[in-house]
Amino acid sequence: MRFSLRGEEKVRDPIVIIGIDDSSIEELGNFPWDRRIYKALIDKLGKYPKVIAFDLYFDVKSSEDADKVFSDLLKKDKRIVIAAFYTVTDNPKFGSIKRLFLPLDIFSKNSKVGLVNHEYDSDGFIRRFALTDNVFEVNWYSFPLLVAAEFLGISPEKYITYLGDSFKKESKILINYRGGPYLYPYFSFVDVLNGNFDPMLFKDKIVLIGATTEALHDTYFVPFSGYVRMGSKVRLGKMPGVEIHANSIGTLISRDFIYPLYNDILVFLISLILSTFLLIFLNNLSNFAKFIMMLFIAILYLTFANFIFSKHNILLPYYIPVFGMFVSYFSNLVHDITSEEREKKLLKNLFQRFVSPNVVEELIKLEDKNIIYSKRSNISVLFADIRNFTYYSDLREPEEMVKILNEFFALVIEIIFKYGGTVDKFMGDAVMAIFGAPLYHEDFAERAVYSSLEIQSKLRELQREWELKGYPKFEVGIGIATGEALVGIVGPSQKIEYTAIGSTVNLASRLEGIAKGGEILICENTYEKVKDKFIIEDLGYVNIKGKEKPVHIYRVIGILKDGEKY
Repeated sequence: MRFSLRGEEKVRDPIVIIGIDDSSIEELGNFPWDRRIYKALIDKLGKYPKVIAFDLYFDVKSSEDADKVFSDLLKKDKRIVIAAFYTVTDNPKFGSIKRLFLPLDIFSKNSKVGLVNHEYDSDGFIRRFALTDNVFEVNWYSFPLLVAAEFLGISPEKYITYLGDSFKKESKILINYRGGPYLYPYFSFVDVLNGNFDPMLFKDKIVLIGATTEALHDTYFVPFSGYVRMGSKVRLGKMPGVEIHANSIGTLISRDFIYPLYNDILVFLISLILSTFLLIFLNNLSNFAKFIMMLFIAILYLTFANFIFSKHNILLPYYIPVFGMFVSYFSNLVHDITSEEREKKLLKNLFQRFVSPNVVEELIKLEDKNIIYSKRSNISVLFADIRNFTYYSDLREPEEMVKILNEFFALVIEIIFKYGGTVDKFMGDAVMAIFGAPLYHEDFAERAVYSSLEIQSKLRELQREWELKGYPKFEVGIGIATGEALVGIVGPSQKIEYTAIGSTVNLASRLEGIAKGGEILICENTYEKVKDKFIIEDLGYVNIKGKEKPVHIYRVIGILKDGEKY
């Protein structure tokens, strides 16, 4: 992919390919050919090429005369490099077995022989070649190394020494492909043999001779196999092995190496940096926003990796860091989802005792993780207490009083939930409720007063039922205070409660304490928030226990009708 994104480069390597193509086979007959044909070809080339290299195998005898002619050529012309190869097969009994296929002795003793084996990656593509290969305890030079060293006029060993510690003898050199198949100058074997070429095009060049027809099965997948150039025609295809060698030789003689800057530690560090950035610095974003940012970071990293590859031949790890980032993201997503479900369950278990199911759902939708933590909030606190309940408890059966109390609490809970309030706690025959937390409403004070009026109204209906059953008649005093309080979770893990603490709570309790049966008393803060909605009587100032100064209190009488003033 990196090569495709970089694009093709202009070939500046002094390399020319003479291809054994379909037209050559059609004219000269089926392969292999009489070896005197190669002698005739080299005679046509004359002294123009600097190096001539055959990517062909001469491991089988042909006619004695033809082999002698070719052997004499190799003995006389020291520009020539020929090929050898080996195979590896897996044997269940003996393990991996190597077989080395060398040119005939009469050829190999008079010429330079290099291994033409290709190095396959796991995907079947060829991206690298070996400088040397050890076969049967003998260190063989590769075909590209021998050709490049011959062209540069140095020994292969000296060239390896020149590369330094960054490339060892056993190193696999990444091929810096110039482009796709058929990018190097190509000439048909038969055209050169027939003299249909300009000899100056071969002057001081490396001439590679090899199969280019697919009929000889010497084509392979390379990074540029996505497109192939056949004249002006572009199609999918493989690269002939001889052109893979051309790219390998070009990499060596131009010293245009690709430098892989990755190992296990670097891959881990890059993956860690990208993943840490994603998880820590983007932690407050939604999962969707995280995904978009992850894609952006991945694209940014891949763009940077492609840039330094295209401009400086530096190879950064490509897929593993991005894959690691995706793994981190999806792991974090799973964690977030499970944490979110856990938090939802916690909220539900915590608040379903205090607020209505609808409010619970709204709290869950808020996705506010801080909602359970204590914080100062402006709220209205309502206290409601049954008057003379203790007196009647001493006169009636406990079961009867519990039944009365349960009916009263059920009534109060239903009304408080109706107005979005929170049932804080039950204290004997009294109940405490909060309005404005944990779910905030702009009109929380009005909701508190509306609920208190409805409690008194519904209680009167309930009293008629109690009278029919012979139960005592109870009345309720209600006090409402509005102001700042500390609201949140209180108590150990075994018995946690959502409650409010502060002077506002104390004031509401004191107001309830001085309210008569059937009365609703409110403080001045509550009055200021609800005075346009209700019929309210000013009771003046009273001394309240715990307050240094008298407190201005009011009695709620009823609801103002539209347009009505009081």
